[in-house]
Amino acid sequence: MVSQEWVQAPRTYFLDFLHTTMFPELPRHGERGLMDAYPEWLIMLSGVLAVKCTEKTYGGLHRLRTRYGQDLCGHEVTLPPSSESQLRERLKKIGFEPGTGAGYL
Repeated sequence: MVSQEWVQAPRTYFLDFLHTTMFPELPRHGERGLMDAYPEWLIMLSGVLAVKCTEKTYGGLHRLRTRYGQDLCGHEVTLPPSSESQLRERLKKIGFEPGTGAGYL
C-alpha cells in the first residue's frame, strides 16, 4: 500500500530539482482557449509517481492522483483532480507512456 509519506517524499525532491534547474512555468491553453489550471510540474510529477508505483495504465494513475491529490498538489494547487482523459492528454503531450520510464527527466 502507498502511504502519504511515500507520495510526499518524491514531491519535495522533484520540486527542489525543478527549482535548482530553473524550470520555467509554462502557460498552457486548453482546447477551449482557457488557461489550463494544472501546472506542468504537477503533470510531470504524476508521471514520476506512476514510475515509482509501477502503474501501467492511465486509469490506475488517475486513481492514484485522485486518492493522493492533496499530497501531490500541496498548497500550490487547490483544484479538484482532473479527469482521466485530461490527465491522459497532458501526459501524452509531454511524451509519457505508463509502464515506461519518465523520459523527460
